[in-house]
Amino acid sequence: MFNSTHTFVGLAIARTGLDDWVPRAAITAVIASNFPDIDIITALSSTATYLEYHRGITHTFVGVPLLALGFTAVMYIFSGNFWKTYLVALIAMSTHPLLDYTNTYGLRPFLPWNPTWYYGDLLPIIDPYLDAVLFTGILAGEVSRNNKRFITWLCLGIVILYLGARLELRSMATSQVQTFAARTPGSEKWGVAPQILNPLVWEGIVQSKKQMLKVRIHPWDHLMTETVRLERTAPSKIPVQALDSRSAMVLLGFARFPIMRVRSTDFGYRIQIFDFRFYNATTNTALGSEIALDRAFHIRKETLSFQKTIE
Repeated sequence: MFNSTHTFVGLAIARTGLDDWVPRAAITAVIASNFPDIDIITALSSTATYLEYHRGITHTFVGVPLLALGFTAVMYIFSGNFWKTYLVALIAMSTHPLLDYTNTYGLRPFLPWNPTWYYGDLLPIIDPYLDAVLFTGILAGEVSRNNKRFITWLCLGIVILYLGARLELRSMATSQVQTFAARTPGSEKWGVAPQILNPLVWEGIVQSKKQMLKVRIHPWDHLMTETVRLERTAPSKIPVQALDSRSAMVLLGFARFPIMRVRSTDFGYRIQIFDFRFYNATTNTALGSEIALDRAFHIRKETLSFQKTIE
């Protein structure tokens, strides 16, 4: 989720009564709710490093309690109560991977033992409606301080109702894309994704042996329209030297719906690998890797970018 959502959730947690229970609960909860994203510093190295480590150990069942412990050691200087501060930090920090799980980016909660990605497919990474509800509750609590706790709980109740509605819409969209996938020859897997601005419109992805498809789903109206269809190159036709490159291994470890292509060039071969989840048909770009090989299949150049042009 976007950090605005994490921040608003952290502040709401503090206002449920924890801010009267331990000093500095609000600042503790706000920082803790964002703290797992400390792994963003890996982006200073390279896109590949960021992709490899983001939503990794700092978002796991092991990492969160340890991060909360380290953070509490610092906040204890200001709060004066270690274990109460730790509880606030742990509760707030635990909401971070929980919220991140709800979107299509996914996370790996069982690292370092199991690198499997898990996806909630429930909320977009940026949810303006969720942010609006939380922010309105925060402002209302400032205006009516005597009712701040009641307003906070009311706000959280509305959030739960909103998530319930999203769950029902996801279930309806899932049912429709499953039916579509069953009619698609050679279908291998599928997924759904919510749109940012319109909760009533969803996106479906179906992967088959030779193609990748996107459809626009209107769950309430039971309407489905194909929007994108791209050809896939069989993995067996991709030079193994390209697949062994760092950018390819990192991307394939992350990509949920990978598409691979190979083309001959004057100097050798150009291989493109990209994640269809992030494909933008308007700009013809996606999160992708490009590897250039010479005629002897030696790597001449490799790049990994969130805005790679697809050819």
